[in-house]
Amino acid sequence: MANQALIKLGKLPGMLDVKMQVEQIIQLKKISKLRAQNGLKNQAQSNHLVFTGSPGTGKTTAARLIGEAFSALGILKSDNPEITPFIEIHHADVTSEYVGKSERNVKDKFEEAKGGVLFIDEAYAFMGGEQNHKSGEKVIATIVQLMEDLREEVMVIIAGYSKEINEFLDSNPGLRSRFSNTIQFPDYTVPDMMQIAQKMLSEQDYFPDNDYLNSLANRLWIEKDKKGFGNARTVRNIIEESIRKHSVRVAQLEAPTRDALTLLTKIDLETENQQQLSEKEMIMKAINQLQFRLIEADIKEAIQVE
Repeated sequence: MANQALIKLGKLPGMLDVKMQVEQIIQLKKISKLRAQNGLKNQAQSNHLVFTGSPGTGKTTAARLIGEAFSALGILKSDNPEITPFIEIHHADVTSEYVGKSERNVKDKFEEAKGGVLFIDEAYAFMGGEQNHKSGEKVIATIVQLMEDLREEVMVIIAGYSKEINEFLDSNPGLRSRFSNTIQFPDYTVPDMMQIAQKMLSEQDYFPDNDYLNSLANRLWIEKDKKGFGNARTVRNIIEESIRKHSVRVAQLEAPTRDALTLLTKIDLETENQQQLSEKEMIMKAINQLQFRLIEADIKEAIQVE
């Protein structure tokens, strides 16, 4: 089961580096368990993780698979090993204007997550809160306490932008020490997003022609440079938009054939004042992206050497 989770993770576009980091964590847990069974010493390792990166980079999917792997290895205590709970919470899910209610909501979520993962997206949203009763501070303090009390039953994964996550970790003296590993999720490349798009379309029985795919790649290069770019979320939005346009176009046909019902063309992607990049411009963008990745790799290597 643990290996199956890793295989699934490795098949996701753009996840190779993430998969390698996750595999190290899982194998460390596996060997630590074997060492303990053989009476050997182990350095204490927290199960809790930090995921940093932009929206739409697969953090939620990875969190589910890691939870499955940890549960399969017996790292998380559970009354029902066949089920791995995955509880995702946001600020709006637990905060309340009533004194003490937010803390009780957090406790309820931890109870639901026993034997699995509590995934807190944009955890830094909990900072602040009503100044009258310092709700934000109390919620974070509750999270810290429950992470310790239920450390063998619940894996907490917090996710969000790197800068804001660091601010969150510094918001409580005991918070940063609860997390032993941070995994950085890089933005998807355009080839990664093209794979994601083709998978989305295939799952819905839509088949794009070459002009559609070329136009989609062009649009993704443009979207990638815009503020608020959402990676896989942006891909999904574009795909859903093109499917709606396809429906309007095909609805005008008197008797649509099976091919007409499934074929997506460039027309289904066109927007008003759509910018078109030349082949040379797209190649230059790809080269710049590759150079940036190489610089990142060099920095990581230098840090490891130190």
